Amino acid sequence: MKTLQILMSTYNGAEYIREQLDSLLEQDCEKYAKASFQIQIRDDGSVDGTQDILEEYAVRYPGKLHWYQGENVGVIRSFFELLSRADEADYYAFSDQDDYWMPDKMTSAIERLETMTKEKPALYCCRPKLVDQKLQPLTSEIERPPMRPGFCNAMIENIVTGCTAVFNRVMRDMIARELPQFTVMHDWWLYLTAVCFGEIYYDETPHICYRQHQGNVLGTKTKRMDEWKMRLKRFRGNRGNISHQLEEFVRIFGQTEPDNENIKLAVKFLEVRRSFVARSRFLKESGIYRQRPEDDRIFHIILLLGNY
Repeated sequence: MKTLQILMSTYNGAEYIREQLDSLLEQDCEKYAKASFQIQIRDDGSVDGTQDILEEYAVRYPGKLHWYQGENVGVIRSFFELLSRADEADYYAFSDQDDYWMPDKMTSAIERLETMTKEKPALYCCRPKLVDQKLQPLTSEIERPPMRPGFCNAMIENIVTGCTAVFNRVMRDMIARELPQFTVMHDWWLYLTAVCFGEIYYDETPHICYRQHQGNVLGTKTKRMDEWKMRLKRFRGNRGNISHQLEEFVRIFGQTEPDNENIKLAVKFLEVRRSFVARSRFLKESGIYRQRPEDDRIFHIILLLGNY
C-alpha cells in the first residue's frame, strides 16, 4: 500500500478548520487508490482556539493526525519546516486550513502520479473550485492556464495553487535537502522544481473547494479595468522578487545540476539584467512566456526595462 503525508500549516483558523479536517479524514484513497495517509500539522502560533481543536482531533484520531506548535514564522517557512520534518512516504500533499477537499482529491492525485516518473520530481496540482464561506459555489471561477506548464513560464509566473499540490518523495527530498532562504511562495518553488527537473500534471477538474473569505481571496474574473489594475499591482508587488527567487534557485541547484539546460537558462535570465540589448535578444530567443497575452505584454515591458 502506498503512503501519503498530508502537511497542513495553521494560524488562527478555528472558524473553518473542523470542516477541513473532516474532509481530509473522509478521503477515499485507502479504498480506491490503495494508499494510507497521515495528517501532519504545524501550528504557527494561533491564539484563537485552533490549538484546542487540533488537540481534540489528535485524541480522536491517534496515529492518523499529529500536530505540534511552532514559532510564528509565516506560511512559507511553516510549510517548508513541515516538509523537512515529514516522515518518509511515497507522496506528500500540502493543505490549507480553510478549504474543503472533495472525497476523491487524493485518489485523483495518486492515480495520476502513479503514471508519472518515479526517478525524477513529479508534481500534481488541480484547478480549485471557488466557494463562499458556507461552501456554496460562486459564479466566478479560476481560469485554467491556456498554455502548457514549463520552465520558461515558471521563471516568471506561478500556476500552482499550493493547497492542491501533491508530489512524490524524490521531489520532497530534493527540496528538503536545502530549503530556500527566499521564495515568493512555497507553491511557486514547487512549480520551479517540478518543471526544471521532472514532470508536472495540471488537472483541469477541481477536486478541492477553495473558500473565499475576507482573509483569503484568490484572483477571479473581474471587470476589464479592474483586471488591468490588479495586473499592474501584482507586477509592482513582485518587482525584484522574480530575480531574487531565481538567484536562490540557481544558488541551491546550480552546483549539483550545472549541465541542466533550465538552470543555464535561469543563469542567462539573471545575466541579461545588465544590458538592454542583451535583454531584447533574450526576449526574442528564450521562449519565456506568461500564461495570458495581456500579462505577457506587460512582462515584456518590465523585462526590457530590467525591473524584474
